[in-house]
Amino acid sequence: MSLRHLILALVAARESTGYEITKEFDEVAGFFWRATHQQVYRELGTLADAGLLRFSEVEQHGKPDKKVYAITAEGRKAFADWFREPTDPPRAADPLMIKFFAAELVGIDELRRQLANARARREAILAAYEAIQAQHYSEPMKEMPRWKQLIFMTLRLGMARERAWLEWADESEKVLRT
Repeated sequence: MSLRHLILALVAARESTGYEITKEFDEVAGFFWRATHQQVYRELGTLADAGLLRFSEVEQHGKPDKKVYAITAEGRKAFADWFREPTDPPRAADPLMIKFFAAELVGIDELRRQLANARARREAILAAYEAIQAQHYSEPMKEMPRWKQLIFMTLRLGMARERAWLEWADESEKVLRT
C-alpha cells in the first residue's frame, strides 16, 4: 500500500482539504499507516498533477485560500486497479531487531534499557488505541454500519500488533535476565 492509495481512498470517501486529510491520518489512518503532514501535502500535489485528483480553491477571509480535493474518474480507476492487485505481507524495518542481533557488541544491559524504552512507547500506543476504541467504537460490532466496522477492524489489528509485541517483549526480558 502506498500513501497515494490511502489519500485516494480518503478523498473518494469525502472531498477534503489537505488539513482534513492530515487530521484523518492523525486520528484514524495512524493505526496502520504513517505519514508526515509534509508527505501528505506533497502527495496531494503529485496526485493533482497526475490527474487523479482535482481541487477547487475556496476563498477564506484573513487566511490563504484553501484547496478542496476531489477524486477524478481517472483516480477512481487507478485506485480500483491497485485494489485488485494481491497484497504481500508487510516487512517491518525495526532497528531494535538489529540491536538484538548485535547486542553482544555493546552489552546486554544497554539492550535491556532499549527494550524498556521501546516497551514504554508501545504501551502508550496501545493505551491511545484503547482510548480511541472507548470513544468511537463502544457499541457492539453488529450495531455499527459496515464502513465503521471496517475502520474498527484496522484499529483492532493495531491493538493486536501492540499486544503481540508486548508479549514478545515479556519473553525477551526473561531471556535477557538469564
